[in-house]
Amino acid sequence: MKAIGEALRGFLERRGAPERMRLVRLWENWDMVMGVDIAVLAYPLGHRKRILLVGAEDNMAMQDLTFLTPEILERVNAFMDDVSDGPYFERVEVHLLQRRTPLDEVRVTRGAPPPRVPPRPDNLGGLLGAFDPESPVARAYASYVRMFREIGDAAVKPGDAGRDGRDRRDGRDGPNGRK
Repeated sequence: MKAIGEALRGFLERRGAPERMRLVRLWENWDMVMGVDIAVLAYPLGHRKRILLVGAEDNMAMQDLTFLTPEILERVNAFMDDVSDGPYFERVEVHLLQRRTPLDEVRVTRGAPPPRVPPRPDNLGGLLGAFDPESPVARAYASYVRMFREIGDAAVKPGDAGRDGRDRRDGRDGPNGRK
């Protein structure tokens, strides 16, 4: 029986993970691989089979990169260091960026959204004595009331009555704004 690590490694290798990781390393190190002169003009856009896709900001840069494609190809293939089947990429295509995001740019990852505070019900706790204290419904309701007491004023909706019974917008009493 194989260890899970070995089975997972074999599965990922059959799916092409090592090749994709090498490409990720290329995108992450694009500036170093291209050098300062080429990196300011060339942006990595991806690949299609054995064709490297490079982006340019405008037509002038695109023209310069067209002349630099042999050097780009040489540098990228040297970085990829794949001599088993010949060069990793066979040719370079230069395209205008046109609002595409280059692969070498830093990606901003979104964190978890802040916890959502539910709105505080108007008659919270009014049913605490209405149920058999041993029933699951009474315990669930008591837990619900306790949750709102722990989060406090954060659960008050704008315009609804707060803990002191005053409307937060205009100072009138009660949830309906009665004086």
